[in-house]
Amino acid sequence: MLKAAIVEDSASDRISLKKFLDRYAAETGMAIMTDVFDRAEIFLQSYKPVYDVVFMDICLPYMNGMDAAEQLRRLDEEVPIIFVTDMAQYALRGYKVGALDYFLKPVKYYDLKLRMDKLRLINESRPSPVVIHIPGEGDKVMPAQDVYYIEIMDKRLTYHCASGDYETRGSGLKQLENELAGSGFCRCSSSYLVNLRWCREIKGDEVLVAGTWLKISRGMKKEFVTRLSEVLTGLTPCGGG
Repeated sequence: MLKAAIVEDSASDRISLKKFLDRYAAETGMAIMTDVFDRAEIFLQSYKPVYDVVFMDICLPYMNGMDAAEQLRRLDEEVPIIFVTDMAQYALRGYKVGALDYFLKPVKYYDLKLRMDKLRLINESRPSPVVIHIPGEGDKVMPAQDVYYIEIMDKRLTYHCASGDYETRGSGLKQLENELAGSGFCRCSSSYLVNLRWCREIKGDEVLVAGTWLKISRGMKKEFVTRLSEVLTGLTPCGGG
């Protein structure tokens, strides 16, 4: 699933871009969900970091696309921005806010296809974000690389992250492991789902993860060490078991 936002004040341009995205989805088999906004300030007021790409018109009323992109970068440092404009000189300024690319109007399907192919390559090489459902607070979207490990105890999940610990409810780690497949996570026991990039050392039946020693179960140790060896280089497992 790819989630896109279109910020464009022209109804005809919004419809055209949405139609091209639907065509691309049909041709590639990719599921694409698209939200549309006719003003930048409305888009920013309700913004949550859930988008895989933002198509931003530059000539917008009230707040232009360049100013909107600067504010967006303060809310989300990573989301790819693609400017849509009829003035190339302004689009080139977009690289100052880390824009992925730009279109010149009128947008043609071939131009969109090239950018979407480029975006797919970027997304395929980047781990999916981790979505934490926090009761009473809503969803927190966390970059996978910022999650050290996930712990379960008495149906309570604790996400141990670079920015702190977050608690929620859950029935087990198997479903989470499936959801995070390809993002570098592996269970070392029935209690811990570990981000292999944060593993630093193995001694006996324990692994050091971001400064914390976690127990490795005997039944999962062989697969865990194998997966860890695939991700990390220069780590020599120590001890027996």
